[in-house]
Amino acid sequence: MTANEQEQLAVAFKAAKKERKPWLAFDDQDGKALHAVDLHFFASANEAEKFCDEANGPDIFADQVFHWDHFVFMQAETLATRLGLRELKTVWDDAANIAKQMAEQNLYLPAGHSFYELEKTLASDLVYPVRWQRSIDPLKEIADYHVIGHQHNGGQIYEIGHNLRALETFGSLRDARIFMDSAVLFNELSDNGIDYLIIGRYHDQKLELDIEGYALPHSGLTLVTAHHDYNHGYEYREVHSLFAPATISQYFFVGMTDGKLHLYNDRLEQTTLATSQQAFYPAHFNNDYLTFKNSNTMNESSFDYVKNQLLYLGFGEEIAKPLREKMEQNLVEFTLPHTRQFGKDETHSVLHFSKGDQKDMTFFNRFDVTLKQPGKEDLSQTFFVGQQYNYTLQERYNMMGGRFAYREQPRVTPKEVDGETKMVPTGETYFGWKGLNFKETDKYGNFLPKTMFWNHENELTKYPIKELVEPYDHNRMLASLEKGNKVNATILKDGQEIKGTVAANPRMQRFDFYDSDGQSLAVKQVEKQKLAKTENQEQGQQQNQPGKKETQKAAVAEEQQQHKTSQRKKQGVHI
Repeated sequence: MTANEQEQLAVAFKAAKKERKPWLAFDDQDGKALHAVDLHFFASANEAEKFCDEANGPDIFADQVFHWDHFVFMQAETLATRLGLRELKTVWDDAANIAKQMAEQNLYLPAGHSFYELEKTLASDLVYPVRWQRSIDPLKEIADYHVIGHQHNGGQIYEIGHNLRALETFGSLRDARIFMDSAVLFNELSDNGIDYLIIGRYHDQKLELDIEGYALPHSGLTLVTAHHDYNHGYEYREVHSLFAPATISQYFFVGMTDGKLHLYNDRLEQTTLATSQQAFYPAHFNNDYLTFKNSNTMNESSFDYVKNQLLYLGFGEEIAKPLREKMEQNLVEFTLPHTRQFGKDETHSVLHFSKGDQKDMTFFNRFDVTLKQPGKEDLSQTFFVGQQYNYTLQERYNMMGGRFAYREQPRVTPKEVDGETKMVPTGETYFGWKGLNFKETDKYGNFLPKTMFWNHENELTKYPIKELVEPYDHNRMLASLEKGNKVNATILKDGQEIKGTVAANPRMQRFDFYDSDGQSLAVKQVEKQKLAKTENQEQGQQQNQPGKKETQKAAVAEEQQQHKTSQRKKQGVHI
């Protein structure tokens, strides 16, 4: 867009604002250039929507006239934001607060719209369409009954024209039904092809109909239809019963000021639910222009991605708030501090973020960690973050503590990139134990990575650990050990159960054990046959020992036998 075109657009927006025309419509086809002469400004959303209806009107097959336009309407301020003609406010209100206020006022989003779009719009200090509705008793709410005649002027070509006519008004549904039945009978003889509808108008509402003759939801209720079919005559259908609850609905626009939602009518005048509104249906409403690259609006999807990435990597939920504050400032680069406790140890991290080639996308690149341990010198290391195969903060802490983490990793190979030799992923992966080599560092002072290979699953089963008996406990222990954690374990030693911890030691191809005081504990491997024999002996002893129920049964049987013997002796029977 040239400077001259930009200036022409600015003049058009200024004139529309002066004339109090807050809405605009334009053809939003992909690849179509936007010029000031293409913008159509309106005083109300209803006018803008009708313009879109007509511009995107149905194809006229008889005359071979086809419409390829795709007109949409939006708040003029939305497009002004997109074009950089309006200063964007960085107001952001709590999503839970918005949802609560909408629920209290029975406000809902129109079909096909998302809560994310609503949040984004309110954060930009703009308005968004919402639907208000409540359940009613039709018998109490309906004032009178109207019989409507609807005819397609094009005869059997349905797409050509519509003609609506209010025929009669009645005080009861019974009288309206008698009149409609008479009209249907007459037209069955003349075959005029007229459809009939009975509409119940609500008290204090002006009856408004759509193009097919159905009542607009805020003004009345469609009760019965009689649709004319050229081949089969009339088909009756009860659309809604007088004795079943119905829904009254009305569209408004909602905006937010100082954390409070406000309702606006289609002229963007502040209003209330009790005030009668001009009906409109935001079928052509479009708000996507808030997300274009040359808008200063924060990319919400980028925020969600980075927020979830930080949560997955172990930096918690609390960091989301300062992350949003930084991203809303539209900074090219920024950092965030983070602290986490691991027992008596503590990690102090600085997280680095930057924008990529797509200027509205923010990426988490790396984090610098300083490990503080009581009685030890501080240890620092920088870890880089990729799109996948990332280690969590817990696993990085374990590595800095001298342990290893078992994980799927990308296979890399040296390759010349911009005159430098870099390790580039080949697309293949493998599983291995990753840790730090504290004897070697790179030119930036970071310890080099070290990878070990070891059949730890087979090795673990050789140790006398009580938790390995149950598959569930076994799998939980294995998963935690593979993260490099010290895991609580019950060690069977010399016929006793000892509470302690166990950690994987891939460097020495073994597992290390510690007692409850953290002191090293010597635990020898036990052959599987001996373990199985010991377990079988224990199970056999338990099976050979009678249980409580069996003992009770034996006592009862013995008592019954003694009673029978006593009775027989009394009867003179020799035993």
